[in-house]
Amino acid sequence: MYISKIAEDILAERLLSYGAVTFYKDAPLRLKSGLVTPIYVDNRKLTAWPDAWHDVIETMASRIDQLKLDFDVVAGVEGAGVSHSAALAYRLYKPSIFVRESAKTYGNKSRVEGGDVQGKRVLIIEDHISTGLSLLSAVEALKAEGACVTDCLAVTSFGMEETKNLFQKQNVVCHEMLPFSKVLDKAIELGQITEEDRARLDDWLANPWTWAARHGLVPQTNEN
Repeated sequence: MYISKIAEDILAERLLSYGAVTFYKDAPLRLKSGLVTPIYVDNRKLTAWPDAWHDVIETMASRIDQLKLDFDVVAGVEGAGVSHSAALAYRLYKPSIFVRESAKTYGNKSRVEGGDVQGKRVLIIEDHISTGLSLLSAVEALKAEGACVTDCLAVTSFGMEETKNLFQKQNVVCHEMLPFSKVLDKAIELGQITEEDRARLDDWLANPWTWAARHGLVPQTNEN
C-alpha cells in the first residue's frame, strides 16, 4: 500500500525542485561505501524549505498509518536521518532517540542516545537508503541495546536487491515513501533528464555495482 498518487507526485517534485536529487549522468561520483553512482540523494536539503519539509513529515505520518506500523519509539540514524525522525516523533507524540555512527569514547560509550530502548519497539527513520550499510549498523546497535526492530522507513530508497537481502537476514523490512521510479518520471516531466538518460539510470538501478565499468565511466568526485 502506498501514499496517494497526488502525494507521490508532490513529493517527487519537492525532491527535484529543491535539489535533494542530483543527476551525475556523465561524471558519476563515488559514495563513501565505494559505490559509483550517477544519482546523489540528500533529503536533508528539504529541511531548509518549510513547505517541502512539512509535506515530507505529514506524508511520512500517513505512510506509517497506511502500513499500520506499531512502535514505541522513533529513532534516527546520526546525520541525515535525525532531523526527520525528531520532527516525526514530535508530530506523533512519540519518544525520539538517535543512533550514533560510532560509540562515544566517554561515559557509557553507547551508540544509542536519548533514552532506554530495552524491550521497546523502535521504528528507524532514514533520509535515503542506497547500500543501507549505515542503517544496518544502526539496527544492530539498537538490537544490542535490547530493542525490537522490525521496520525502517526512508524518504527515498534505491531499492537495491543486495540491500533488501541484507535486511531480510535481520528480519527487518525497509519501506520508502515513494518508489524511486516516480522520481525519475517527474525528472523527465520537469526536463531534468531525457528518455535516454532514464534508460541509463534504470540500468544503474538494476545493476549498480557493475554500471560504471560497463559504461566506461570513472568517478569525477567523491561524496563529502
